[in-house]
Amino acid sequence: MIISDPGGRDSMQVGALFKHWSLRLLTPDRVLQKTYDAFKTLLAWDGRCHALMAEFEALYHGGGREDCARTRCRQRQLTEAVLGMVDALELMHPGMAGGLRAYVDKFDFYLRLQLAPPERFLIPPFVVDHAEPVDPILVGNKSARLVRLHQDLGVRIPDGFTITTTTFDLLLAHNNVRPAMDLLLAAIDLVDEPGLERISQALTTMVLHLEIPSQVEEEILAAYDGLAERMGGNPVVAVRSSAQQEDGAFSFAGQYHSALGVDRAHVLGAYRQVLASKYSPQALRYRLHAGLCDEEAAMAVLVLAMVDAVASGVVYTQDPVADEEPPLLVHSVNGLGLPLVGGEVEPDVFVFPAGSLDPAVIRQGAQDRQLVLRGTAVVEEPCRADEPSLTTGQAAELARIARSIETLYAHPQDIEWALDGGEGVIILQARPLERIKGVGLNADHVVLPSAPEPWGQPRVSGATPASAGVAVGMTCHLDGIATEALAGQRVLVTRHMTPSLVRYIEHLAAVICEQGSVTGHFATVCREFGVVLLVGVKDALNQLPPGLEVTVDGNHGAVYDGVVSSLLPRHHGHAEIQTSGYGKRIRSMLDYIAPLHLVDPQSKEFRVQSCRSMHDIIRYAHEMAVRAMFGLGDVAGGRSSRSRRLATDIPLDIYLLDVGGAFADDQSGEISLDQLRALPFLALWKGLSHPDIDWQSHLHFDWQSFGDMALSGGIADGNSSQFASYAIVSVDYLNLNMRFGFHFTLIDCLCGQDSRANYCQLRFAGGGGDSRGKALRVTLLHNILLRLGFEVLVQGDLLDARLSGWSRQELLSLLSDVGRLLGMTKLLDMVLREEDIDQRIEQFFQQRA
Repeated sequence: MIISDPGGRDSMQVGALFKHWSLRLLTPDRVLQKTYDAFKTLLAWDGRCHALMAEFEALYHGGGREDCARTRCRQRQLTEAVLGMVDALELMHPGMAGGLRAYVDKFDFYLRLQLAPPERFLIPPFVVDHAEPVDPILVGNKSARLVRLHQDLGVRIPDGFTITTTTFDLLLAHNNVRPAMDLLLAAIDLVDEPGLERISQALTTMVLHLEIPSQVEEEILAAYDGLAERMGGNPVVAVRSSAQQEDGAFSFAGQYHSALGVDRAHVLGAYRQVLASKYSPQALRYRLHAGLCDEEAAMAVLVLAMVDAVASGVVYTQDPVADEEPPLLVHSVNGLGLPLVGGEVEPDVFVFPAGSLDPAVIRQGAQDRQLVLRGTAVVEEPCRADEPSLTTGQAAELARIARSIETLYAHPQDIEWALDGGEGVIILQARPLERIKGVGLNADHVVLPSAPEPWGQPRVSGATPASAGVAVGMTCHLDGIATEALAGQRVLVTRHMTPSLVRYIEHLAAVICEQGSVTGHFATVCREFGVVLLVGVKDALNQLPPGLEVTVDGNHGAVYDGVVSSLLPRHHGHAEIQTSGYGKRIRSMLDYIAPLHLVDPQSKEFRVQSCRSMHDIIRYAHEMAVRAMFGLGDVAGGRSSRSRRLATDIPLDIYLLDVGGAFADDQSGEISLDQLRALPFLALWKGLSHPDIDWQSHLHFDWQSFGDMALSGGIADGNSSQFASYAIVSVDYLNLNMRFGFHFTLIDCLCGQDSRANYCQLRFAGGGGDSRGKALRVTLLHNILLRLGFEVLVQGDLLDARLSGWSRQELLSLLSDVGRLLGMTKLLDMVLREEDIDQRIEQFFQQRA
């Protein structure tokens, strides 16, 4: 797909970049504040994006059901959240967001396409008679099938006509009620029964008060008058539903209203009643369970001359629960069939073996009252209970007709019929019959899940499954998986669930995390890649040491020692894939939402053009935002008019710039530690000022040979702003560009309440020693940072370390360790020997304890 630039986005981007760099040069204070504020906004949108992705995945993997109007709202909210991230990134650094907006537009289009309602044309015909074949799209399956029986088989059906689905759509458009209906439908929560009742009442009231356009009203009444002319009088009619999807893959049996005994004066009111029944609580539940959008179940309405039946009933052309050679069943009652289909009476049953018209069994029912038509009224009267409602010959004729209908449709049939006063068979309805073969179904035809069996005492139980399935593998911890040569699948046990774990995804059968949630970045990836994930496993690192072979049950939140072979066949793999229309629709949407292709920020393919999903855009925007924050120190550079020098006894010259509540006062000049509310900075300073760090005496080194700098032991002189350190701080954010002689350290850390957004990254480079000394110090830093939980990348004397997803308290403790590490390793490139590295590592962690 070619992404065009009709709005001149390229020129707009150039203008935004020019403005951005101009502001960086002229008003750095403003840029810093704006960037920080935009970053906080981006993180809020990022959390919203992942929560919405998790909701879509829960709908699919959890077999959830909701109205498409609600799903459309989710989709719009997701697009809004992703665009919110793009907007924030553009504010932070326009160059980093180039092209992202076009990709959001592209995936938004694909997503909306999955949820688009069927195309409608609000044109005639609004009413069709039954003299010619009719289109099921216009009249629904019930009407189309009934007409086909008469035309193809010569079967008697009631005379009548159908008010089309186009008419229903026209009424909604004419009254402009679709927006209000969508709001109500989007509010449906199937767990909230009272809420469903209220929404149903509002919808049905709305439909009952629809104004019918005069043209449509005239056509309906003209069709009734034509029926009256054919029948030679004013017929009493039945007004029945014939919605799209009804009597197809889903029967909607008994879900919609049928109005009986209707005359001309009441036919329009009965039509509205049938339309309104589309929104009864039971019809709404059925449709949502079927996974159909409201627009996919547009309502056509059958208007049929009523049969003054002496007997009525239902034929199943095959017994729906028999396993082999199912017989044909004729069910019959006296009078109208409402008591039978309503389950109010015990019918007479004629059982015809396969291929036979002689009943093998006749079971007489129990009925002493019947419903009959008297004028326009359906009344209850006594009936004879001492003889069957049908003769054997009449039942055999019904069996013959029913088998011909089954042959026509090449599928078992559920057929409603009536016997008129002349004792002729009239077919009222024929729909597909779905047979059930002893699979343990409940009354709603939903497969009942089996209870989990006792697989023995689990090593871990009560965990929260975030990605379902069952997996077997050897346990390992993060420091091991980062260094060992991986063979076979691993069960990674970790404290934190960070997006960067994607790099190991192909080696992971399961992940067990002490913290984390189902809405985390990595949880989304696990569900997409099919990796079992348990979160909230307390003390997992101690309970599951490296080298154990375990079975991880992601369906019930448990971990067992060894391979539980009996568990694997029952539950292996993902949660059951949804096969309904709604499930397929959500699956198609997830293909544009959830897959993550941008898994390695260091790859040359980590670019806008490689985005193949909304998740890729989210990942890219987040990574670029963090990179933009990492470079904030370059903007400050000592030029800020609002920066204040820190008053401290440590020989470090540090200037602080507050971008969010870090200063306890609004004064100028020096600021003391007790005037700071910058939690990350104070935690780092706690480590820098640790009593085990000697700041008073300095290693002997001839700095003069490296240049004319006013330095004492490698520490910048207080009068030399060129070599000062600068920190951008807020209550929960720190960006510190700190200089020690010929090397510098950059620390960027967000330490808020939401652990999912928290991160810490560190860059260390340079030094005054020779290349061997600098390499040894980098090795020491690498090993300690790795044990502290960082992911570390070393290139020459440049070290980059990063971690994310830690809680505030954990990060504050970590920052104290980082501060102590920086103080401890100052100038070590001058004197460090290779044989000293292990000793210094142990010394560092002993002091930590």
